[in-house]
Amino acid sequence: MRKYDVFGKKISQAKFLYMIFLVFLVVIGGYFGVLRIQQSRLDRLAEEEKDIQRQINTLLQSGQTVTYYTVDELIPYLPNSFDQMSIANKLEYVRNISGLGDAIDYRIIYNAEATTPFTEPLPASVKFISMTISMQIEDPLLILDYMENLYAEDLIFYVRQVSVAYTIDDTALIQMILYTFYNDVNP
Repeated sequence: MRKYDVFGKKISQAKFLYMIFLVFLVVIGGYFGVLRIQQSRLDRLAEEEKDIQRQINTLLQSGQTVTYYTVDELIPYLPNSFDQMSIANKLEYVRNISGLGDAIDYRIIYNAEATTPFTEPLPASVKFISMTISMQIEDPLLILDYMENLYAEDLIFYVRQVSVAYTIDDTALIQMILYTFYNDVNP
């Protein structure tokens, strides 16, 4: 290897080693810098996870108590007549807030002469209306939202059956059988 360049200046081999050493230091420094950044992000996410877990535990401990009544206990609170328009409007409202407004073939079939869905005997004044709701939807999980919103409306419904059938074109056919009641004290 030559010790002098074409201009007569001495060539130093040490500059090349200094450059390699400098690059090595930059790479090692960058590696530890990235590790520190990732560790700080991980610590921050761990703290967020702890906060979320604390919130979940608080909600679970202070959750609302759900009280279930027998049908005999509900008879005084039943309406005295069946208002199909009111029920249809409430079901339409629940359908829209559940994201099922664009459901295909949404139908409600009412049967005012339905028999009791319960095994225990009830007074003869209690009348039953069955409603068969059918629709075709893109996302079958929306039916869970529909049922939660139906529950949130504080209406007296008995869900007898919910069936979901998937089709070839990635849609789902939903059929629900609901019952509502009224206390016909003025026959």
